[in-house]
Amino acid sequence: MKKSLMILFLTLTGGILFAATVTGYVKDAETDRPLEFANVALHNIPEDEVVTGTMSGVDGSFRIFNIPAGSYNLVVTYMGYERKTVPDVVIRDREQKIQIGNIMLESAALEMEDVVVSAEKPAVTYRIDKRIVDAQQFLSAKGGTAVDILENVASVDVDIEGNVSLRGSENFTVMIDGRPSVLEPQDALESIPASSIENIEIMTNASAKYEAEGGAGIINLVTRRDKRLGINGIAELNAGTNSLGGSVLLNYTGEKINAFASVDYRRRNFSGESHVVRELYYTDTTAIYDSEGSREHLRGGYGIRGGLDWFISKSDVLGLSFYYGPRSSQSNSGNTYNISYMDPLQETLYDTEFYNSYDISERGGGRSGAHLDYTHKFNGTNGDAKASSGSKRPGNDANGSSRVHQIKVNTSYYRWSSNEFSYTYLENAAGDTTEGQKTEERGPSNSIRTEVEYMLPLGENNMFEAGFNGRFNWKEDENNVYYLNTGTGAFDLQDDFSYLTRSKQNRISFYSLFSGEIGRFGFQPGLRAEYTYREINSTAQDSPFVLDSLHLFPTFHASYQLPADIQLMASYTRRISRPRGWQLEPFYTWWDAYNIRIGNPDLVPEMSDSYDFSVQKRFGKSFVSLDAYYKKTHDKIERIQTVYSGDVILNTYENVGQDKSLGLELSGNLNLYKWWMLNLSTSLYHYQVSGELYGEDFNETSTNYRGRLRNTFVIKENTRFQFGLYYRSRSATAQGTRSGGLMTDLALRQEFFNDKLTATLQVRDIFGTGRYERVVSTPDYKTTSVFERQSPMISLNLSLKINNYRDKRQRGGEGFDDEGFDIDDGEEF
Repeated sequence: MKKSLMILFLTLTGGILFAATVTGYVKDAETDRPLEFANVALHNIPEDEVVTGTMSGVDGSFRIFNIPAGSYNLVVTYMGYERKTVPDVVIRDREQKIQIGNIMLESAALEMEDVVVSAEKPAVTYRIDKRIVDAQQFLSAKGGTAVDILENVASVDVDIEGNVSLRGSENFTVMIDGRPSVLEPQDALESIPASSIENIEIMTNASAKYEAEGGAGIINLVTRRDKRLGINGIAELNAGTNSLGGSVLLNYTGEKINAFASVDYRRRNFSGESHVVRELYYTDTTAIYDSEGSREHLRGGYGIRGGLDWFISKSDVLGLSFYYGPRSSQSNSGNTYNISYMDPLQETLYDTEFYNSYDISERGGGRSGAHLDYTHKFNGTNGDAKASSGSKRPGNDANGSSRVHQIKVNTSYYRWSSNEFSYTYLENAAGDTTEGQKTEERGPSNSIRTEVEYMLPLGENNMFEAGFNGRFNWKEDENNVYYLNTGTGAFDLQDDFSYLTRSKQNRISFYSLFSGEIGRFGFQPGLRAEYTYREINSTAQDSPFVLDSLHLFPTFHASYQLPADIQLMASYTRRISRPRGWQLEPFYTWWDAYNIRIGNPDLVPEMSDSYDFSVQKRFGKSFVSLDAYYKKTHDKIERIQTVYSGDVILNTYENVGQDKSLGLELSGNLNLYKWWMLNLSTSLYHYQVSGELYGEDFNETSTNYRGRLRNTFVIKENTRFQFGLYYRSRSATAQGTRSGGLMTDLALRQEFFNDKLTATLQVRDIFGTGRYERVVSTPDYKTTSVFERQSPMISLNLSLKINNYRDKRQRGGEGFDDEGFDIDDGEEF
């Protein structure tokens, strides 16, 4: 029996391991740059029918297996390039191996009547562990930030206030050039101008190489860096009904030094009207608080970035970068309250009150950081240090590795000072101030981070990677609460609500992973271990809150290339979502006269198991992808609302139980005509959250669906028009529901002076349908909140390219893209 199984195994695997193969590389003929995801197909002779094929990897390499004996033409196609045919590829026996070498593709142009149009690049491409979004494809994001780009991305949801969630969860990690940002995800996404971003990588199931933080996954922002000799860059100016900003990015590339510097300023206003109805249920009274008013939320600041790479030798490179940038967020609101008191049994009104509520808050502070990295490439590997230096490109592992034997060491230090202020007060019908609260919170936060990454190619198709990561964070928060003394008009400090809190969180992790290929099958198992020590000391408590834990995070990714340009991918990961700092703060903060917040230092991390399976099909210059996923989260953290005292609602956070998501995502890029490209995505998933609240079990479910549709029309050679639709359905929460809605936007781009100057006009939320509604229901009260922002939002963006470069082909042919930028190592923020 064993002998028979062994013979069967050798027969099956031998057909893969020892089958005839054709290998080679696909590159840009002008720049010598590798071309990823080029279609490579063998056409039989003389029928000219496709027999088998594959796609090129990140380094341009391709490998076709299991080729029957016969004569073929090798045909290579890639969007934006001329078709290339290698004739008379003859396969005589099953063990034959043919090396084609470099296949150089020439840039193509699309002819539309009397107009010559540059070919459009795909908006989304796929690797074994991520989805890569071309950030420059979305005209509606011009002049904005990373948040505006993400509004166009499948799996990502952005509400009308600019808050981002990934597959319905706000527990994700933001990385910038492969390094986790020390900022809160929302702050990090808002701090990077869209013009500074080359690609955005979405990793819903990231490999063990990356930190396990972020239950929903990772969003990695890859910044733009030019690789041509000389000085070049881009300057942008944006102004609109709710925004004002600008940025300048300059790059210098020399024989031994690459340097960059950038500055940006941005200010955005999220204004609108709110309507809140809150019902409080007492034994003999039902109190109804009906409020209407306006709200203004300003976000902005400026940032200065800079850095350089010193190419010491072909094997060694040293990099240094820095960041400095104050950021601020300001909110102002005024609401009119009509308060009714009713007898719940008789359903009769017996008293009314009238109040005006005014709330002012401000949050900001300075942020700075520095990063130092060193890369050494061992002797005997291909490429030079400049091609692989500190690029931190996530995904350069399985089925697309940089194939370089190297070690990387980097360290970073970051500091940000936080200052928060909030002031709220009430006025009665006579205009007299009846009560008021003021809250102040300030304190510095610090972080030191160090990493070691080692990569070892094993043979032609395999790679071993291992690494170490250490993060050491410490912060101090001084929180003071004041109540208004209506007699003196002064604010009196409330010692019972004023605290000093010191906290630290240290994390040490190790990882290893192996990636390889057997025929058309690619695989990548990995394991990560993370040790966390967290300690919170507060003057409000006699003893510290301590968390001391060790967790293991296994991951597995696999891919299989089928004929006819069909690729299968599957993955499993285990991830963790640690509580945010503000969710742990053990002190009270007033949001307004009727809402108070306190953190919960006893929170434990969420743990998630995530499974993903996808199919991608390419046909010509188009593709369609179908993803199926299932995720289960334990110790789910939810914001919980209860009655604090009288008519005041307490907001806090609890581990309520678990949630489950089971869904499908369909997306595609369709080049319907030479003048029309359609990008679409839609998702359908079932969501369930269950657990215990107020000593009682709960179980909430919802079926959620959302869809995006973006049309790009080529009007003429230098004119583009985009029109987009976005729909989101209602979703369940632990205590109620969140609303959906439909939004539309359009953009028109016009190029001038041979593409040196570009003007983009944007109109967002054209019909004013962007609104937010949330319902919270408990045994003691019910709240319905509605917010409608001011719309439409109109803006104009001007972009000027700065070029004074010498073509790098003079010294070896490193490539650049159609706008002169390539991906390289960047700054942290």
